[in-house]
Amino acid sequence: MNRLCLLLSFFFSVCWANALLAFDINVFEKEADRQFIDDTISAFMQKYALPGLSIAIAKGDKFILAKGYGFANTDTRLAVTPAHQFRIASLSKPITSVAIMKLVDEGKLSLDDKVFGAGGLLSIPYPASNKHVSDITVRHLLTHSAAPEWTNDGNGPMFLKAHLSKKALVEWVLENRKLKHAPGTQYAYSNFGYCILGLVIEKLTAMPYDKYVKQSLLLPAKARSFALASDKRGGSPLEVSYYAHDGWSPYNLPVRRMDAHGGWIANAMDVVKFIQHTDAYPSPADLISAESIKIMTRPSPLNNNYAMGWNVNQNNNWWHTGMLPGTAAIMVRTSHGFNWAVLTNKTSKDKDFYGELDGLTWKLLKGVKDSL
Repeated sequence: MNRLCLLLSFFFSVCWANALLAFDINVFEKEADRQFIDDTISAFMQKYALPGLSIAIAKGDKFILAKGYGFANTDTRLAVTPAHQFRIASLSKPITSVAIMKLVDEGKLSLDDKVFGAGGLLSIPYPASNKHVSDITVRHLLTHSAAPEWTNDGNGPMFLKAHLSKKALVEWVLENRKLKHAPGTQYAYSNFGYCILGLVIEKLTAMPYDKYVKQSLLLPAKARSFALASDKRGGSPLEVSYYAHDGWSPYNLPVRRMDAHGGWIANAMDVVKFIQHTDAYPSPADLISAESIKIMTRPSPLNNNYAMGWNVNQNNNWWHTGMLPGTAAIMVRTSHGFNWAVLTNKTSKDKDFYGELDGLTWKLLKGVKDSL
């Protein structure tokens, strides 16, 4: 009976939270500022034919804007609200990185632990001829320096063998993709490397990847809308519909298997809540130690603009973008105390699209700076 009461209490608290999130947040009192925000976002959406967009911006520990634009579903004309969940694609990588650093803080892991081979974290077999595999460390996977053979080209491992489980896919890749270069010698952005990190988390915690991340990171951050995506339409009642671009099908992907590198859905406000709890600012409290945050956001020797799961620059800004067919996303932590997320339910192959997506919120803040 007590368990039933707890479940009902959780259900109604989530429903109440979602009901609250259906309302916009906009602290700007000047009508000119509100109009500038709406016009700027609408122009961006119109330029790239985006059906729907959700944006959330926080300054310190307070939200200053959370609003939906356009349609979550164009057939039903359902408007996007701040409660709507979107696939966040590679915004999942910083989440996985923070989960790894949490295990480091807990003494369950070292960044220089070997992943495969004798004494490795994962007991996954591979042929002796694949000689560089046993030298791969957790640090290599976090910094995308494990293997150029695993990069996200047109033959990226995560888009192959959709019928295989994560572990079976790793076994297949280790058997069939021989490594020609020693780990730590080349930067090569890799979804597959973060898939392996998800398996490391599962091995060390004896929990499914998503359950551990929710329990240790997302629920403490009160980011309750996070869930693993479904491969099919309608996985969650609050999830938007996704729209194809130039033949890219959003519903023909093994998205759920992409968990640790690209498999989460969430609303924009909860993405920002996650950033707020990892941003090295005093409030709210961070989920991992200050030392771990410093290590996690230190540029890699092989790429000055990428650390461990985060893009970084000399201005001490951290961010990540995400893209899947039907999905474009960005999350940003700035050195000026702002955090934000922008999520859309369609993407674009236009060469300027991601530059303008990155610049959209900077443009908004510059336009309303006198009111901040």
